[in-house]
Amino acid sequence: MIVVFIRTIIIYVCLVIGMRLMGKRTIGELQPFEFTITLAVADLVCMPMQDISVPLLYGLVPLFVMFLLHYFITLLTAKSIKFRRFINGKPVIIINEDGLDYKALESLNVDVNDVLESIRSQQFFSIEQIKYAVYETNGNLSLMERSDAPALNGIPVTLVVEGRMMETNFEAANVDKTFVSDFLQQRGLNIKNVLLMTKDKGRVFVQPKGKKYFSEEVGGNA
Repeated sequence: MIVVFIRTIIIYVCLVIGMRLMGKRTIGELQPFEFTITLAVADLVCMPMQDISVPLLYGLVPLFVMFLLHYFITLLTAKSIKFRRFINGKPVIIINEDGLDYKALESLNVDVNDVLESIRSQQFFSIEQIKYAVYETNGNLSLMERSDAPALNGIPVTLVVEGRMMETNFEAANVDKTFVSDFLQQRGLNIKNVLLMTKDKGRVFVQPKGKKYFSEEVGGNA
């Protein structure tokens, strides 16, 4: 038991030193290669901590090799733009002045619900409020607010997402399937070609695939 205790302390100290060398970043700020190294390091330190039959060096040597690898990759990414793009990728604009960029979302394997969740976490509840959104290489979303965005009267309720009706939301939006179908048909749209449709009380927002979004006021409680 004492041996395990001492080995754990040694590995912990080495791990702290290594992580300090990687810099002060949270998990959400790590680049893909840094996150991969972090996962590998977590796995490497478990075995020598738990199994005293495994020599301590078998855990420490790979640990410091991973930290050295991180150091040299970081150095190379600072020196070469091409290498940095190869390792980290590049930022991608997923919302522009036309709204959601469907091709950009597809290339990143990100769905509309992920985007809506990300913008809500930054106190935005409608695509209309955003002029540009950039998906960073570390997975964070950077937003530029649209200064002339129309005021919201409430939280927009999703009616259609990526060509599928969200019928469980219809009651909250005070609409039915007929309203959604008729609204889109009257504007020459097929539901399969609608990336996003929301309703904010008397205002309906529609984002067709590959086209500029539009929003309209609707009369009554519909």
